[in-house]
Amino acid sequence: MHRRNARTRTLCLLAILLASGSAHCQPESRRLPYIPPKLHNWPQPYRGVPGLEAHVFVTGFVELPEALLVRGGAWTRMRQLPVTSLVLQHPQQGVLVVDSGLSKAVAAEKVWPGSFLFPAEGLVQLKAAADLSEALPRAGIRPEAVRWIVQTNLRALRTGNLRAFPRATVVATTAERDYASRQQTGYDPALWAGVEQWRSVDFTAAQPLGTFERAVDLLGDGSVQLIDGRGPTPGTMIVLVRLPRRALLWASDVVPTWGTLRTAREPYGLWNGDAWWLTFWRVKRLADLAPEVQIVPAFDSTGSGEPSFPARFHELPTPATSPTRRPSPNPWERILPRPW
Repeated sequence: MHRRNARTRTLCLLAILLASGSAHCQPESRRLPYIPPKLHNWPQPYRGVPGLEAHVFVTGFVELPEALLVRGGAWTRMRQLPVTSLVLQHPQQGVLVVDSGLSKAVAAEKVWPGSFLFPAEGLVQLKAAADLSEALPRAGIRPEAVRWIVQTNLRALRTGNLRAFPRATVVATTAERDYASRQQTGYDPALWAGVEQWRSVDFTAAQPLGTFERAVDLLGDGSVQLIDGRGPTPGTMIVLVRLPRRALLWASDVVPTWGTLRTAREPYGLWNGDAWWLTFWRVKRLADLAPEVQIVPAFDSTGSGEPSFPARFHELPTPATSPTRRPSPNPWERILPRPW
């Protein structure tokens, strides 16, 4: 009897999964948006900021089924992705961090959107590699020199190290702060509760930049441009950095992986799919019109295969306890008991 009940529960859950998946695997077909082949406020030839240096740090790893990364992805194919932070050394403004990254505390709390059917502990694994404040000195950067922290969004994966830099001014959009205060999953207000200095960005009166309609010059010298990247969340930002020889476009969750950039597959869990679609193609159009721009996805930000990658990548080893070494069906066994 027990075995029969287990089989029945398994079949019922599979039916629910198939029914829900069929409704959401594929986004509605969308037309390619028309983006004029014109670069606004874009000096030619390219001019970067002398002395500006960029570093990419791995702060941890997230492993999840492909279906929780892109719509239509496979539930049985596991992906392990690095969670990264961008650190800039400005010749006049000191050190600026873009996305403070995953911390050991956040990884331990397993802060991730979940539900009764898809518990985070069963399908998503978080592993912190090194808190950013610990990794900076290894690269010769003093943590107390950090003056700015730009949060492209306030999701827990990106804000885990805010408390490690109490002197820094945290930059986020007004829309993102409002949105984050109302969310029950994926965000942890305790991570930014102690922030004393905020700079709120409002794109209402912003100027166009490149293929984007709204951008704000953070430092006033063109070195760091904050771009309206709404779609993943209502307040997501994209960051353009004018390095001496190339521009670096930190695309945040608008472009989660290199695969997203190649295939235009819609990421899972967007705030607004239509807004993301338009923002995504503005990113693609900029890359077409301005070859000096290096796009950097939210994950896979390693610069692998890019000999002219403009940032120094500080590689950290994949955690020894990485769940990628498990057979991919194992996460299902935590939810769906074997019927035999």
